[in-house]
Amino acid sequence: MLDQLQKHIGYQFKNKDLLKQALTHRSYAHEKKVKDNERLEFLGDAVLELVVRDYLFHKYPDLNEGCLSQFKEFLVGEGTLAEIARFLELGKYLYLGKGEIQAHGEEKTSILADAVEAIIGAIYLDSNFLTASQVVKQFFLPWLDKIKFNANSDYKTLLQNWLQQDYHILPRYHILKTSGPDHDKEFEVGVYIQGKLWAIGKGKSRKAAEQMAAKMVLKKLRSVKKEKKTCASLKMSKSSTRIGKEKPQGN
Repeated sequence: MLDQLQKHIGYQFKNKDLLKQALTHRSYAHEKKVKDNERLEFLGDAVLELVVRDYLFHKYPDLNEGCLSQFKEFLVGEGTLAEIARFLELGKYLYLGKGEIQAHGEEKTSILADAVEAIIGAIYLDSNFLTASQVVKQFFLPWLDKIKFNANSDYKTLLQNWLQQDYHILPRYHILKTSGPDHDKEFEVGVYIQGKLWAIGKGKSRKAAEQMAAKMVLKKLRSVKKEKKTCASLKMSKSSTRIGKEKPQGN
């Protein structure tokens, strides 16, 4: 059965056990006492990030860091990874525990995205960085055509899309402090997620401060997501568990 998947991927594994491990969700691993795909996912995430950053850096020499970051966030985000997984029909190859099978885990965005990263990590171990890079580009370059970002795109939009897609919630922004004379004011804006202050941004306008705060939160979310894989530290869930009381105003 895995032969067909390898054809879809465009890579034949020398060590088929690596591919099987990449497809093994922790629910199955717990039941069968085998290795899950989380370590491979950890590695694949790093390989994917470097390949995408390198490609964007050389492909778009005139884009600033902000635009490059937006492109990168789109390409390595769960939504894009899950789309690729569905294109590969990856769900039917996953090894899932009984509970996840009943919960249709093969359709879950997070499980599919994690499996794609794990496969990238497995390809890297089975071959080398250059080969893994070629496989990544094969599947990711078509997604560049879907990028709709323009000069009006911003970190607030990216953060909103991330939170809506993964957690079905929205961030809230509140001015915490203003200082300086009217002609040279500085704003401090806090961004709250489920009532919890995640970052404070500063700028010469409210909009600039909000952008800075949203950018900081995006970096934290990616960092927390990576930590979650090994430390189970992320407390936010799609069930939108409340964290404190949300501030009463803001948008």
